[in-house]
Amino acid sequence: METVWHYFFEFFMMFLALYLGFLAENIRERLVEKKQEKVYMKNMLEDLSADIVLYDNYTKNNKVVFELIDTLVHLIKSPERKRHITKLAYTARMVLPQFKQLFLTERTYEQMKSSGTLRLISSQEVANSISVYYYSVNELKKYNESGMVWATDYGNEMGKIFDGELLLKILKEKKEIHADATALLTEDPIVLNALITSAQYLYGALILGERIGNERSVAAQKLIELIEKEYKLEA
Repeated sequence: METVWHYFFEFFMMFLALYLGFLAENIRERLVEKKQEKVYMKNMLEDLSADIVLYDNYTKNNKVVFELIDTLVHLIKSPERKRHITKLAYTARMVLPQFKQLFLTERTYEQMKSSGTLRLISSQEVANSISVYYYSVNELKKYNESGMVWATDYGNEMGKIFDGELLLKILKEKKEIHADATALLTEDPIVLNALITSAQYLYGALILGERIGNERSVAAQKLIELIEKEYKLEA
């Protein structure tokens, strides 16, 4: 009988040791995952802060483009446009270099998604908010595609009106290049209006991008505040 109890005791102690070892390993892994989760969230705070700066810079850049397009329309509609061909050509050519697309900083999100570590996010509210925020990248892609269509159309229309060599010089030197009336290839009102029309569609695309950017900026700030609260972090 003593032998049976001896074997039972040894079995029990072995089982207990294995169980405690398994428990300790689980605790260790969980601590490692919690630490890893916090690192990812800190990195995501940096990405979100970078996004807010991008949105702000995008809005500032748009003001430059809007002013260029407004000046372009004014000069083209002017009956004395040939007297202002130097400024007109420069203004028309500098619209596209100033045109910018809008993107999110997806570094941390893409890293977590590809490695399967999104599961580490313990807060369901944070996980849901991150998912909603980065889903908006689809809306941005559609905007960028639309913007590029109108930017391309604008470039094509511009080539029908201005001397290409002059436009190249302006692009290289990024300043007004003196030009006479011969640099204006046509004064056909339909062709001139086609450039204005494509410019106003590009203008509209930028307004849409700015609206999206402002909405994303607010969403990014709210997500920053949520992550800081849940993880006791600061951006």
